[in-house]
Amino acid sequence: MDGPGICIKLARNAALFVGGCFTPAVYGLAGRELRFALVISSAHFAQHAFYRVLPPLIPVLAVALEYPLWQLGLLISLYSIGMGVAHAPLGVLADRIDRVYLLPTGIAVTGAAYVLFALAPLLGAPVADLSIGGHVFDGGFLVMTVAMVVVGVGLAVVHPAGYPMITDNVVANNKGKVLGLFGASSKLGDAATPAAIAVLIVVLAWETIILVFGLIGVVFGILLYVILYGETYETVPSGERGEDGNGSIDRREYLYPMIAVYGFFITSMMAATALTSFLPTYLVAVYGFTIELGGLTVQPESVANLYFAVLLTAGAITQLFLGGLADVYDARSLLVACMAAATVGMVALAILSVHPLVLVLIVVVLGAGLFGVNPARDTLISDLSPPEREGRTFGYVFTAVTLTGAPLPTVVGYLLEVLGMRAGYLLLAIGPVLAIGCVALLYSDRIYRVTPASEADVSPGD
Repeated sequence: MDGPGICIKLARNAALFVGGCFTPAVYGLAGRELRFALVISSAHFAQHAFYRVLPPLIPVLAVALEYPLWQLGLLISLYSIGMGVAHAPLGVLADRIDRVYLLPTGIAVTGAAYVLFALAPLLGAPVADLSIGGHVFDGGFLVMTVAMVVVGVGLAVVHPAGYPMITDNVVANNKGKVLGLFGASSKLGDAATPAAIAVLIVVLAWETIILVFGLIGVVFGILLYVILYGETYETVPSGERGEDGNGSIDRREYLYPMIAVYGFFITSMMAATALTSFLPTYLVAVYGFTIELGGLTVQPESVANLYFAVLLTAGAITQLFLGGLADVYDARSLLVACMAAATVGMVALAILSVHPLVLVLIVVVLGAGLFGVNPARDTLISDLSPPEREGRTFGYVFTAVTLTGAPLPTVVGYLLEVLGMRAGYLLLAIGPVLAIGCVALLYSDRIYRVTPASEADVSPGD
């Protein structure tokens, strides 16, 4: 076997190994589809893993660099804004150029940006300080700001490139399963990086940790290119394959339902933000549970973060199973069911005082309802999108949602401070109720005209 062939074989085996933990979701998938599902999910895992590098290191950076917390928070905001703004133009690119170049490049660029961040104190030394409004930003910080914007732009490529690749490489009756795996991998990525940093910080300096993540990103980007190039996956956008679109599209088939989906995103994010940003704070303030383990007392902050881990894990597991249901049942019905569960969970969390084990159940219901919904939601968006516009559709949606949702943590924090924890959470339970209202609009043929189902799908090949 020649050199490139050996690289392709090793890369494929590595992808299968990394994806092995996702095997509960691959029921019904085999051969080429299974390999593709693991490869594309590994990219989504990497996106979320790299997205979470900086927050766990904030306490260390605050001491090591002596930057105020608001400056360090600004770095996080910059890559969030970079990601939000970049989704839309990258969506257009994803519909025009071969995604075998676009997707791996985005991840490799992210890794390179983290390498730049790790070297910022050295590279920024000759850069002149910048003074704005009486605040001085040294050269190292300025290099970090550039690096974090690039991180956001690089990570933004995964959604607009990944979703249409799933459509192009998976038969329709398996797409929900792959979307479930794709979504669950993101939650596992969210959890993997803080866990890894918790171990690495014991033995490595912060610069080395970020440098390691950066180098892994570059290597993974190259590896992903080798895999996608070596397999017979469809990566060329349908519009570039000479497949004509449907001409003008009835607004009820695309525009109006997409507006309703956008409303669903924003309203459901009200409750989701309350959990992702403030659940540990809520549990410490309202419950303050401790755990006794062999004479060791686990403090309320640690216990609260265990509940937070349960929340995200429940979301990941639910996505694995909901993906299969999305291949069988109407996505709208699944969205309504998830939001109904989330409403019950939010109200219970707000008004009840319960045993720790019952609280676990409530948190599981919330995780399943709010964070397990992705396969049904993404199936609906994919079904609404003409193939030649799917990349930009996901790009536009994530740009709009990211930028609109950026102020939500501030708004939610203000509500909790003014109203109190329980009253604030009870008020935010209106979010999933409003989300159900947005989905209900999709049952009206004035808003959503369901196109006839296509003829029997033909497998993309094996």
